[in-house]
Amino acid sequence: MTYKHLTTRELTLIADFWYQGTKAYRAAKLLQRSQETIYRVYRFLNDGKTIDQYLQTY
Repeated sequence: MTYKHLTTRELTLIADFWYQGTKAYRAAKLLQRSQETIYRVYRFLNDGKTIDQYLQTY
């Protein structure tokens, strides 16, 4: 299985889900992504970082 980077649109949606308090497993299902992928972004946001900073780590 190959790794597919998250798009800026997907990251924005994930951040919106996080701000709304949506559970990661629900966001994963809606975006058809792995739960671990969503959890990784949620943890990043929980550390007080931004989506812009997440994009710079790619």
